This record gives sequence, structure tokens and C-alpha cells, in this order.
Amino acid sequence: MMKSILRLSLISVVVLVSLIGSGVWAQDDAPQPVLGAINIIQPELFMTAPGAEEEEYLRGPSVFDVGESLRSDETGMALITWFYDGTESVLGPNSTLTLNNFSGDAKDAFVVDLTLEVGHLVAGMGGIANMSESGAFTVATPAFTVKLLRGQFELTVAEDGATTLVVTEGRVEASVEGGEPVAVDGGQVLTGTAGAALGEAQDFANDGVSVNLTGVCTATAGTNINVRLAPNEDSRRLGGVPGGQVFWVRAGTEGNLWLQVYFQTDVIDEEGHNYGWVYGPAVTLDEAACVDLIRAPLDAQLYGGPGIEAGLGEAGETEVEED
Repeated sequence: MMKSILRLSLISVVVLVSLIGSGVWAQDDAPQPVLGAINIIQPELFMTAPGAEEEEYLRGPSVFDVGESLRSDETGMALITWFYDGTESVLGPNSTLTLNNFSGDAKDAFVVDLTLEVGHLVAGMGGIANMSESGAFTVATPAFTVKLLRGQFELTVAEDGATTLVVTEGRVEASVEGGEPVAVDGGQVLTGTAGAALGEAQDFANDGVSVNLTGVCTATAGTNINVRLAPNEDSRRLGGVPGGQVFWVRAGTEGNLWLQVYFQTDVIDEEGHNYGWVYGPAVTLDEAACVDLIRAPLDAQLYGGPGIEAGLGEAGETEVEED
């Protein structure tokens, strides 16, 4: 009980500091909080403390401490904010994530060291990628360890340890003990199994839209539709696709009204990060493959939002003032 109170007190301080200092990069040498804040996207999340035999049910926002393991059941999803520049992770359903080490800050050397035992993890690096060359963001899996150099990636670990790494933007290095690291660039996928040597990364989207990935959620356009930057009809149009186009669906809003899909954007487009949004009723989801579809936290920069530091509104999502 005491730990839960301390967690909630700390997260309240985090939000207050973030609201006061939302222009943190513009302030002279103002440090950003390094907290590993956990925001609940959907309930049914459980935390195991180091050495503990029983899990603790997470009833509200919390903080990820070194040595703890965060588990989600078939509905649970969590947004983890490592730094308030967009360095974030989203843990999907039926997943277990352990924090091995977390130290440093966004302006100097930092370490984010994780183990994904099973399940689905989406992760991305924000401004610290260009501000610190001595940082390390790594995720170990049963098959290999990945080091995020820049951009965004997704990891899926099956019950048997088979692991799939998909890099949507930037570059990731994958390695196994005793082997040379393998570079995996944006638009590439790498698969592996426990105890096996690494193969070569393969392109997964030669036309920038269709993907040759297995076991992912897909949707088919019922007619010609627009792909937009954000999940609303007034958002900037990124492009259009004809009826019959099959998308890789990365996430959806509540009720799948809008779906986030892989859509390769121009390299000079600073707002697009190789994804866009399509209107859910205009496509047909592969229901069997989309059971564990992530509900996009619209405040997360991973999903095109302004970031958690902009302030929380209803349902834990950021309220953004219109001009």
C-alpha cells in the first residue's frame, strides 16, 4: 500500500513539473525528468517487484523501477515515457517487460535496458538521439538483443521465443552473444529463434504500403480512401490508395474509428514517420489477426501526438488547444 501511495505521489509531481516546464528544451539547461512513467492505456496491468512472489495490480499511473516486471493480460496496454522528448514505449496485450537498468538523463549519458520475455513492444527514440552519443536503449529477447540507434521499431516475441523485429524508421542493431551485430534499417524486418545465429534483414514494404509480414493485423480498403497525418478528417492528407489495397494496421483509436497504418512518408516530411491514419469504417479488418491490436495513446509522440508533457485530459489522453 505504501509503495502505491509513493508511486501516485511521484507521478503527480511528474505531471505538475511537466505542465510547468512544457517548453523544457527552450529553457536554459533545464533538465528533463527521467522517470519511466507508466500511463495505463487499458487496464489489467500487473507489476512484480524485485524478489516478490506476487504481482501488484496497477490501479493508476505508476513509475517503472529497476528490477520490476510489468505484465499485461489479454486487454492490458501501457504507455511508458522514458524521457519527455518522445522517447517512449507501448506494451501491448499478453506481454511481460522487465526493466534491468534505467539511469542518466536526456542531456548526458543514459541507459534504458529492458527484457521483453513475451508479447509486443513498440518503442521510439526522441530528441535524445541527436543530443547524446553515449546513451544506450536496448531490449533483450529470447532470440537476440536490439539496440535502438534512432527512430522507431516493434518487437513481437512468441511463447516459444521466436522473435520478430520490424523497424519502421531509423536504424536498430541486433546481436547475439559471440556474433557480429546486424544492422536493421527502416523498412526492414529481422526474425530469429533462441540459440540460432542471426540471418540478414529483409525489406518488408517495397511499395511503401503493402507489407510482406506474417502474423500482423491487416485491413483492406473497400474503396479509394485518403491516408491522413492524424485521426481526423481535417488532418493533412498524406496520400491516397485504391480500393483493394491491403494495409498493415499498427494501432487503432477507441472502437477502431481510426486506424494507424504503415504508409511510407517522404524523408523530408518531419511530421510523418512512415505511418498515417485511415477511417476505420472504410476498411475491412482481418478480425482473427487483429485481436491484440493496440489502442493508440493519442498523447504519445509514437502515434503522432504532442507528448505526455502537454497535459492530461479525459481518459488519460492529452488535451490540445486549437488555434
